[in-house]
Amino acid sequence: MNDAAVAGFLAGCLTLLAQAASPTSPPNQTSDTERIESGELHAGDSNAIAYRIRLLPLASFPDLPAPVAAELSRRQCMIPQSFEAKQPENVIHGAFRSPSSSDWAALCSAAGSTTLFVFFAGEFDSPVSLRSQPDSAWLGREPGSSVFGSSWGIAVRSLSEIRSSPQLRHAAPVDHDAIDDARLERSATIHYYNAGRWLILHSGDAGDQGVSP
Repeated sequence: MNDAAVAGFLAGCLTLLAQAASPTSPPNQTSDTERIESGELHAGDSNAIAYRIRLLPLASFPDLPAPVAAELSRRQCMIPQSFEAKQPENVIHGAFRSPSSSDWAALCSAAGSTTLFVFFAGEFDSPVSLRSQPDSAWLGREPGSSVFGSSWGIAVRSLSEIRSSPQLRHAAPVDHDAIDDARLERSATIHYYNAGRWLILHSGDAGDQGVSP
């Protein structure tokens, strides 16, 4: 073997060793690309339920203010998508604290658990947690599919929508937006911030428009 061939062989060996020694990213580390979280759930003697939860990187939400994106990144968040998602979802913007505020809310998946965070304007580095549970706690299945996906979705419940519902508008003095926190096709909770605390204007079946006791 000539010198050039030997040099090439050694270079190839060194490359393989370097690749083998390179650490892989842990599952909960923030990623710049879409990721799929998959697994199976077992309930008693029933068959296992296979699930696949689609997680989007923060880069999929370019409208996020830099401080909000930085805090989500610090918490190693990816954004879970529901099985109904047709475009990036579960990051919302509204007036959640007062009529003039510019606030954000997002579902953050990290280390197998998802938290609903609310970021009030001027306090983006200290978000409020409204709910936290395992990623696989709420699952749903599209018709004709054998695999389940996340059924957790959040949306803005606008002031006009609240006022258009007699049940909701009498639950509290309302002058700004609320947050829909829903288990799709099953139930929905409406969170409304009032006088320094979060009220639940509604909690129950998605089709039920009553106010929680």
